[in-house]
Amino acid sequence: MSYVVSTDEEQAQMLKDIGLNGSDELFKDVPESVFLRTPLEIGKGESEFEVLEQMEHIASKNTLFTSTFRGAGCYKHLIPECVKHLSSLNGFVTSYTPYQAEISQGNLQAMFEYQTEICNLFDMDVTNSSVYDGSSSAGESMIMTLKRDTKKFLVSKSTNPNIKAVLKTYGFAKNIEIVEIKSKDGLVDLDDLKEKATEDCSGILVQSPNFYGLFEDIEDIVDAAHKNNLQVVTYINPLSAPLVKSPGSLGVDIVCGDGQPLGLDRSFGGPYVGFMATTKKNMRKLPGRIVGETVDEEGKRAFVLTLQAREQHIRREKASSSICSNQARTALQCAIYMGAMGKQGLKEVAQQCISKAHYTQKKLCEIEGYKLKYQGEFFDEFVIKTPYDIDEINKRLKKDNIEGPLKIGKTSMLVCVTEATSKRQIDKFISIMKEVSTWS
Repeated sequence: MSYVVSTDEEQAQMLKDIGLNGSDELFKDVPESVFLRTPLEIGKGESEFEVLEQMEHIASKNTLFTSTFRGAGCYKHLIPECVKHLSSLNGFVTSYTPYQAEISQGNLQAMFEYQTEICNLFDMDVTNSSVYDGSSSAGESMIMTLKRDTKKFLVSKSTNPNIKAVLKTYGFAKNIEIVEIKSKDGLVDLDDLKEKATEDCSGILVQSPNFYGLFEDIEDIVDAAHKNNLQVVTYINPLSAPLVKSPGSLGVDIVCGDGQPLGLDRSFGGPYVGFMATTKKNMRKLPGRIVGETVDEEGKRAFVLTLQAREQHIRREKASSSICSNQARTALQCAIYMGAMGKQGLKEVAQQCISKAHYTQKKLCEIEGYKLKYQGEFFDEFVIKTPYDIDEINKRLKKDNIEGPLKIGKTSMLVCVTEATSKRQIDKFISIMKEVSTWS
């Protein structure tokens, strides 16, 4: 979108039209202490081509990886061109849902389609039209579980550390203690869960596939939690959903996660979209915008914001949530991706992820010095133990423009393989890891 700054004459005319003599009058309520009265130290102005030359010089310092074996919440996937093309149409790029939302039927329908696809994917009753990202969806899900006497909320140790950090931030604001459930062989320790599931706990958040890539036994976790009157929140990689029993069929209360795998580039960490889906029992606690389908006065299909008063989002400390906006365009990208791929396409992507990850793990563990740390079923990530220096491994991989695994301990690394990783790239990775094993 092009931007042309207003001229001094135009600014003067605008001030005159609202009855002011200058910009000082416009900003008279702003404290003097926050004004910058000295020029910015940005140097002299340069031509467009000189600036471009400088930017190209800075960009040349970047490392452009040709393949990646790192995930941990941010994944490289193949994105159909139609996702970028359709979501880049002017009507979607420039629009925003106003508080008089019903005049934005196109936007509302896009959100409604997104909600429908999310509910179908997880077999849940209702979802909102997105929150900021996966971690905020986890925090908002925790808040949904809170009861009047809640003092604690449980989270599995096998959950991504970044998600746990955000939960602690949300908990601090609500005076809720975040209690960690131990891991046993990389999975939730059910005995520890049963012991810590006390009456002052409102629920538990479990990531599956978890931070180590393993599928948790959600059915047993739900059974143990519900027996102690705890709600279960599962944080899920949406692309793994076609391969496992749906959260809805397992009795999960709230499903949340990040929609980044559903057609969003990694883009240095955003913008992403957080999804949340729940049962009818919880639907009035669901934050964010919820779009419903109805008919207008002429009997034609129409869409409206529903279930919540608009004022809920501007009630400050009395509001049930601090979420007052949505990630409409990124949610639209996810909706287009799911629509383009279809049920069978999503399943094929998931199968390629798990197949390529298992192939990589098998080949890697055939090399001396590499051993699978956890034996459970995994999706597109797995943890490898090695006596070799992981920092040095990644330096060697970088020489071939390969983004190496994430170091998660002195002797452990988290390896990720998706459908976007070719067999040739995997075999190149394996050959370098074999070379590393020959180092003295």
